[in-house]
Amino acid sequence: MEFDTIWSAYSNYLSNFVMSKVENKAQTEDILQEIGVKLHTVLSQDVKIRNYKTWLFQVARNLIIDYYRKENAKKNRERSYSVINQEGTCVCDLSSFVIQHYLPTKYGIPLFKSDIEKKSQKVIAEELNISVAATKSRIQRARVKLKELIEDCVTITYNKGGTIIDYQLKNTCKIPNELQEEMKRLNLTL
Repeated sequence: MEFDTIWSAYSNYLSNFVMSKVENKAQTEDILQEIGVKLHTVLSQDVKIRNYKTWLFQVARNLIIDYYRKENAKKNRERSYSVINQEGTCVCDLSSFVIQHYLPTKYGIPLFKSDIEKKSQKVIAEELNISVAATKSRIQRARVKLKELIEDCVTITYNKGGTIIDYQLKNTCKIPNELQEEMKRLNLTL
């Protein structure tokens, strides 16, 4: 079969399918163009395709998955940039301080090694001479405790995607002096 025949038979269906998944007209057009290029390449190489419709939709699904992987990577990069304030101080420095000073050592050390030092759970388990399951459990428990500590003093507003869009210090919360000093040292304010 030739490209024009196949493309005219399926392009509208593909467009609707892709648009229903990415909800962005420009990105839909980009993905459709990539599908067309892949189809053209396969046809020019005389590769046998039993069912063009199935093949085209599988290519579309793969390209949509690639699109979301790239979007997630982009969001993760943006999040990592957003934890740095105007003076170049990383909010993770404050997280490190809170983890080390306000969580029980049993939970704080594994969380610090995991989230701040970026060590694997297996390495942490070996360093602490505990099982990987115990390490995982302590890290999860530490995250819950850290979240509770934060939510006791800060009202956090999230968007639909779960990203923090605003936070306000609660009137009922008194920030300990050592934490205030650390925030001053890091040039951070609430």
